[in-house]
Amino acid sequence: MALPRCLCILLALGLGIAAAPAGAAVPDSDPVSLIKAIYATYTADNDNPGLPHVYSKRLQALVDKDEKETPEGEVGRIDWDVFVDGQDWKLTELKIALVSKSDDTAQVRATFKNFGEPCNQLFDLVREEGHWRIDDVVKTIPPRWTMSKILLDAPDAFPDAPKDGN
Repeated sequence: MALPRCLCILLALGLGIAAAPAGAAVPDSDPVSLIKAIYATYTADNDNPGLPHVYSKRLQALVDKDEKETPEGEVGRIDWDVFVDGQDWKLTELKIALVSKSDDTAQVRATFKNFGEPCNQLFDLVREEGHWRIDDVVKTIPPRWTMSKILLDAPDAFPDAPKDGN
């Protein structure tokens, strides 16, 4: 079933592949600043949320592969905005905190309510060429999911989903 073009565009934005104005800088010198900057685009009066170039080479390759494999007019394996865990958003109580950090890896947690529903997203980040990039996104409260596993069609991408035959 084909989705309206505006919905497809919204979904692409949610995947962080939207174009930003020329010369727009991504504040990626530290992992918390990157995640805060992404969420700032959802809390501002903004019709085009998200930032470009926020995924690691590994995760971007999975996003690109999914896009290439998706028939024109269809949506890919992820049909929602991973940053807000939905297709629409009205974020409240947003908190972003560093969980852990080494020289080349970090974890940042974003907790918030989207239309009153609690959300808890864990971002795994890696440093590539001096910039922090998102290497995975995990929803940590049921129903849980892992972005890279969804894009890889891994059987445990949705660990809370009923198992086949049950």
